[in-house]
Amino acid sequence: MNGNRPDNYLDFAEMTYLTPENSHFFSTENGFLGMKAFLPPVKDDLEKDEPGEPVWQEFPRVFLHRAFPFDAPDEFISVLDKERREYGIIRALSEFSGQPEELEALKAELDRKYLVRTISKIRSLKEKLGFSYWEVDTDHGKFSFTMQDTYRNLIHNTENGIVLTDVDGNRYQITDVLALDPKSYRKIELYL
Repeated sequence: MNGNRPDNYLDFAEMTYLTPENSHFFSTENGFLGMKAFLPPVKDDLEKDEPGEPVWQEFPRVFLHRAFPFDAPDEFISVLDKERREYGIIRALSEFSGQPEELEALKAELDRKYLVRTISKIRSLKEKLGFSYWEVDTDHGKFSFTMQDTYRNLIHNTENGIVLTDVDGNRYQITDVLALDPKSYRKIELYL
């Protein structure tokens, strides 16, 4: 550190990086992602003691969150508990390429969480009391979904591409709104 200025912005936060040396991922018999990791004992939020020495622990259910889902989907993946407290970060999935079963379990969990259906046609779009009701054709078949506050849950991820998130957290994308048929485009034009 130079005076009060950090040399590196990562100096602000203490991060635990999960690697093949200190963590192992597995699929449970119910299809969830679990982890065994060499970490300090997990403390309750009310406990003020410093964390103890790391020990191997098993976590039967962990959740993954991409820090950069569009720009770097296979890098900087946060591993969380159900309360969204972070156990650590996977710098890159490629670090687990030597453990094919673990890599497959990680990818399956990310695919499950980040499944994005691609909309090819908007059959119906109605707005009522702050909710929009959609009936669409996608690459996974026909779907109906509801969005709340459509303007906030519609994100431009490319010049002509958008991602929509419904009330249940499911994601849909339109890769190029200009490539939609004219009727579909007129239905969504108000939100663009």
